[in-house]
Amino acid sequence: MIDLHVHTTASDGSLSPALVVKEAARLGITHLGIADHDTVNGIKEALDAGKLYGVNIIPAVELGTDYEGMETHILGYFRPDNYMNINHYFKWILQKRFYRNEQMIKNLQNAGFSITIEEVMKKANKGTPGRPHIAKILIEKGYCNDINDAFNKILLREDIYIKREKTSPKSAIKEILKAGGIPVVAHPVYLEESNLFEKTISLFLTYGLKGIEVYHCDHKVYHEKKYAKVAKKYKLLMTGGSDFHGENKEGVELGSVNVPDELVIELLKELKGQ
Repeated sequence: MIDLHVHTTASDGSLSPALVVKEAARLGITHLGIADHDTVNGIKEALDAGKLYGVNIIPAVELGTDYEGMETHILGYFRPDNYMNINHYFKWILQKRFYRNEQMIKNLQNAGFSITIEEVMKKANKGTPGRPHIAKILIEKGYCNDINDAFNKILLREDIYIKREKTSPKSAIKEILKAGGIPVVAHPVYLEESNLFEKTISLFLTYGLKGIEVYHCDHKVYHEKKYAKVAKKYKLLMTGGSDFHGENKEGVELGSVNVPDELVIELLKELKGQ
């Protein structure tokens, strides 16, 4: 079993890197991609746990970018000896994320919700604070019932929601390549829904794109076939994963997406040559 797209408490997952790896071992997952949002802070713990539980850890990151006004995510895959090369890139991203948190909390306070930035930071512990941590506090205080409720009824309200300033796909791809990584378009189904898929892939190829996430929890079989065909056409790597966030993304289980074994073989071969 392979899962190349997993989140931990280093960003917005509910399980620590070590617990995610332990659960992966229990499920029989042999290769696990730790791909937290805009951080590699959970990789060291995951690598150590991987040695303990016999799971091969592939360091990764998921970068949120903006393309033509639409959120577009780029995955970067690395070797255990070079993933820290991308770390410098997160300073600007984290500054924007913290600013957004502060503004949204102010909006919540103005709307009558009892919540502080200190509570959010404490809830995030050592991870990167974000909307899932805000949502958990709202749930604990009885303002909503669950994560979906928190987002749909509160955090996405026009008087509360703040759009986060993001980097560009071109910048993200270039930085991943410069750091010795493999840039991959994450969950392209979101691009397809906006009729930008073909145009986007063609453009991103000029930036140095190396792969497409063909298998994902939100992809249907016909999506997988289409993306695999495009990947073969442009000689791009294919990847896949569950996009597991634990209890922060309901209905998505670790290892729940069927990813062919040969994909990780090709990915590791490409990483070795970087």
